Amino acid sequence: MSSPSSSSSMAAAAAAAAAGQQQTSRSPIVAAAVAAAAAITSSTIGSPVGGGGGAGGGAKLTSPVGWTNKRSPIHHLTTSQDVINQGKCLCGEYIRARLKRSGLLNRKTLQRLRNSMEECSAEAGAGVVVREAFPILNEMGEELERMHPRLYTNVSRQISNEPWGELTEPDTVGYLLHVVAKDLFKSGITWGKVISLFAIAGGLAVDCVRQDHHDYLRQLIEGTTDVIEEDLSGWLVERGGWLGLQDHVHPPAAEISLTGWLSITVLTLLIIYIVSLFLRVIGTNYIAPARSG
Repeated sequence: MSSPSSSSSMAAAAAAAAAGQQQTSRSPIVAAAVAAAAAITSSTIGSPVGGGGGAGGGAKLTSPVGWTNKRSPIHHLTTSQDVINQGKCLCGEYIRARLKRSGLLNRKTLQRLRNSMEECSAEAGAGVVVREAFPILNEMGEELERMHPRLYTNVSRQISNEPWGELTEPDTVGYLLHVVAKDLFKSGITWGKVISLFAIAGGLAVDCVRQDHHDYLRQLIEGTTDVIEEDLSGWLVERGGWLGLQDHVHPPAAEISLTGWLSITVLTLLIIYIVSLFLRVIGTNYIAPARSG
């Protein structure tokens, strides 16, 4: 028979193993979101994107993507506060676009969104960044929604313990998004996951409006802003802020170094010298027979 101490040790080990397994396991929506983010990251805009069988699967976008390209952050100098404020504006704009796609954008909802975005819109320079980054963010998010319609629809049912995913308190929606985000980014951050976060927030916005909780949209935007501040701001700053997404989708042309310019100059001068020497030889050979004649 096993001693009590060995039995307790075995029980402790089993409990630790179970706890570890529970810690590493992911909720279904996060596991699906990670897979969706990987799919959109490895896809090529302009070629068919294999999807999850949703309507519009295999749709084409418009330009080549260089998601894995590294870039220098010096092109877009930015701060943590910049990316937080701009991210808040981008979230509001994405929710507005998502509600419009779902046929739920009306005057009441639009006013709620405007009130939630007044502070970030007033920030100097935020509007320029949002205008440049949002079309790409929205396009990629819309493609995720087409590829995985079940994932980004009825989101509250997938992550809430309430019957039918009912959002009972204003703070609930921000809390749910925060929990999903922590799980989504615990294995690392990619642009695909960032876009997936916005798509999940858009799905929650649809749930808020359909449940007649228009006033919850402010908490949803604030919750997304908190995620950006806590989990994404440093990563975004290293990549030049939200305009880094634009550079990943449309990689900037390679810059020629000083050595490269010197090499081109020397090569050009060498070619000119060879051509002039050749013409001089031709001219000498042409004039000599003419004089002898």
